[in-house]
Amino acid sequence: MKERVYLSDWLYNAGIIGFLKIVTNDDIDSENSIEIGENYIEFDRSALQGFSSKYFSFAFNQYGRYYNILNTLEEFLSDLDKLEQGDSNVIHNLRKKYKISDKDKDEEILQVILDRFKKILNGFKFLKENIKLPSKEEIKEDPKKAIKGLLEFAIKVMKDEYQEIFESDVQIYLRGMYGQKSFLNLTINKERLKKFYEDFEEPIVSGKIDHEKELFCVNCGRQAKKGAKFDTGISPFFGLNDDAINYAWNFDTSLPLCEICELIYFSSFAGLTPSPRNDKTFYFVNEDSSVRNLYRANKLLNDVLKKDNNENFLVDFFTELVLELEREKAEFVLKNIALIELNLSEENFPKVYSFNVSREKARFIKENQTDLKTLARASYKVNDQGSYILTDTIEKILKNTLDYGYLYWLERISLSEQGKSNLYQIFFGYETLQTLSILIFRFLKNITKEGRKLMSLEEKEIWRMYAYGKELADVMKSRNAENKIPSIAYKLLNALKIGDVNVFMDVAMRTFMAYDMEVPSSMAKVLYNKEYFYPLGYSFLNGFLSKGGNNKGNVQETKEVANG
Repeated sequence: MKERVYLSDWLYNAGIIGFLKIVTNDDIDSENSIEIGENYIEFDRSALQGFSSKYFSFAFNQYGRYYNILNTLEEFLSDLDKLEQGDSNVIHNLRKKYKISDKDKDEEILQVILDRFKKILNGFKFLKENIKLPSKEEIKEDPKKAIKGLLEFAIKVMKDEYQEIFESDVQIYLRGMYGQKSFLNLTINKERLKKFYEDFEEPIVSGKIDHEKELFCVNCGRQAKKGAKFDTGISPFFGLNDDAINYAWNFDTSLPLCEICELIYFSSFAGLTPSPRNDKTFYFVNEDSSVRNLYRANKLLNDVLKKDNNENFLVDFFTELVLELEREKAEFVLKNIALIELNLSEENFPKVYSFNVSREKARFIKENQTDLKTLARASYKVNDQGSYILTDTIEKILKNTLDYGYLYWLERISLSEQGKSNLYQIFFGYETLQTLSILIFRFLKNITKEGRKLMSLEEKEIWRMYAYGKELADVMKSRNAENKIPSIAYKLLNALKIGDVNVFMDVAMRTFMAYDMEVPSSMAKVLYNKEYFYPLGYSFLNGFLSKGGNNKGNVQETKEVANG
């Protein structure tokens, strides 16, 4: 019997993604027993054979405590073996690792290991109940032997009692997310996997389920499973409970569920992405364009969090998402995406971060993907604090603050770095800044209210200005005057900062004439239009400072425009 499950609320969507990850081992293209439609998944009930073991394994690995602790204990044991070998260099490294002074005795390392082991025991009830610490007399008599024996015994217990720890850890982990349904009930302290199988997998696969006669699933409309309801047992942060009875229809907080939706909701933990900064915080990206897009967005969030543990991960994630979206779907997806932050240590409702991307901004990002991608590797450091130009640009687009002030900042630190400032490091060229200048021009022209002032300015005029600046610099280099370029560039940049067209034109014309070059008439004509000063002035400056060759497409276009 086939069952179809459609996208719905964000928690149910997390359940769908979690269900897919559990069944396919987080590889949806490898499993052909589940059909993935545009906004639904479909599977035969028989495909859920073995689901219980997969469910427990996924939760166990996501919790990750067992292997982390086992690896730590084995590392302690290895360090004790190194200590026994007596190699001075090895011992020096151990002292450094455990933050022990070279003046202290070797026993101090043993004490640190013992203290850390006790700390592990305090957070691991099963291990604490099955381990007996050596007495003070035993430690005093032979500390290395006593602590080594302790570690060996603890490792043996963990390996011998793997199945018990496996089931217990899953119960501990999921109690923090759900209530006390099924194997999570406080009275259940053994055979937890069997309990899950009996309550979820077996009834679905066998089809032997007691249904309510007149009640139907609040989520999908199937006949409700007897005793199954959406409540705090499924979601303490999303469901109804007796305290909220006044808000429930007919004063009834029992919302009936079918066995399929109950299982989907119970799989939501696997669809959430744990925060690397806080083991009580989880994230989920919600969007309703398609199941595959939903799966891909959450997989991308997981990858971003793993590689970049900083406060700006939301912008980093969004930037990556923008660049990965298929062009034809980008606008729709960007308008309908939200990120949910769930903190299990707080009683508040989950936080929802909506990117609030308007139709115009979504279209702008989609249509400028190619140029945005050229910014992907451009970065800079200020006091060793790194930033990416692409991330900055996306953030400013979202906040509606992208303008020439940001370009001025990048031009300034670039010139300062060339002057060998110890404060800045840059990893981009002026060809990249010219691409950014074009993006800023397009953004201001098409998105902001001030854009109407730029409507008659065409990009070919901007590129022509870039060509003029490059031509002037090439002549100066041919006459061995390259060392004068930075000082002239500073004057041009300062004029741009304060919006002084006269000073900018005076510096530019004097430089042209100093090298027997004719001042382009079109340059004076367009620059004296105050509204055009920034896009044209920055383009001239970028051409003047460019080394050439880093952005072949733009350089080629510059030549064509200059010749036209």
